[in-house]
Amino acid sequence: MKKLFLIAAIAVFSFGAYAQTGTMEIMPKLGYQTEFKRALLGVEGRYYLDNNIRLAPDVSVLFPNNRITGLDVNLNVHYTIPLGNDFTFYPLVGGAMLNNRWSPKEGDANSWTDFGLSVGAGIQYQLYGYGYLNFEFRYTIIEGKDPAYFMLGYAIRL
Repeated sequence: MKKLFLIAAIAVFSFGAYAQTGTMEIMPKLGYQTEFKRALLGVEGRYYLDNNIRLAPDVSVLFPNNRITGLDVNLNVHYTIPLGNDFTFYPLVGGAMLNNRWSPKEGDANSWTDFGLSVGAGIQYQLYGYGYLNFEFRYTIIEGKDPAYFMLGYAIRL
């Protein structure tokens, strides 16, 4: 019984804490990439280094369009700025790896990987103590291609 009470107390304290150092979050997300006009499904982890700075690695699978599929991996840094009780704004900067695969016909494929710089911003709306909605716009600077991303996610504090 004591262990159960201790676990419950820790859970209530951690869910009630907002953006404290060491806080981790996970966020499934849906989005759209402009370069090849395709939808994406991804997951992002977030880890607060201090009350305002967080690391945000993510992986996204881009659905096929014109026989081109993709896998994007990013490592971004956010600087969170509270805008009242429920909204938080954040600019972001980071690195990106974009892998694309083109399959003109069955059994034949060509793939390429590009590395670049991501810049953007996002806003989150606190729904309750441990969950929030998130909207993000990100622009990736890569030689010859500069895709923009629009993403909507739902994050949960762990």
